[in-house]
Amino acid sequence: MGKWISGAVAVVLLGIGFFVLMSEKDDAKPVRAQQQSEQEQKEWLVVGVDPNNSPEYKSNAELYFAHLNSAIFVDKANVNNGGTSLTNEDYRGILKELKGNLDRIKYNGEEKKDELEKAKELVNQAIQNDAKKGDEIFDEIHEVIHDLDLHFNKTHFVDEKLTEKADN
Repeated sequence: MGKWISGAVAVVLLGIGFFVLMSEKDDAKPVRAQQQSEQEQKEWLVVGVDPNNSPEYKSNAELYFAHLNSAIFVDKANVNNGGTSLTNEDYRGILKELKGNLDRIKYNGEEKKDELEKAKELVNQAIQNDAKKGDEIFDEIHEVIHDLDLHFNKTHFVDEKLTEKADN
């Protein structure tokens, strides 16, 4: 009978150990899921981010760079091209990068959603119409993106005031 009691106690202890082990596993899953969702949340555009000091906020960083790229077309960003002027091909490349910046922004909020869509539409229109630097559409693109950057990013791209001597 002593062996039977020892065996029963062993089975109960094994059962308790298995239950504790499974409980710990279940507790670990929500923590990992929570950490993953926090990381995924950093991929989405949010208000109040400093993309310079928090580059893990990917969509906010994309908005910052979209603002910088749009500023090039309205002479509010200085481009160092090794002392040579940018060509139309260079500007087409910058415009495509601007489109990529906007396309990589993930946003599921309602605040400023229309403005973000408007910026994307204007950039697509500029690409379709083969717009050139100095065309009015770039003023509108820059204005919309500038306002978005100011709204969402705590530290936004600061437009430069260029002189005629600047290499742009």
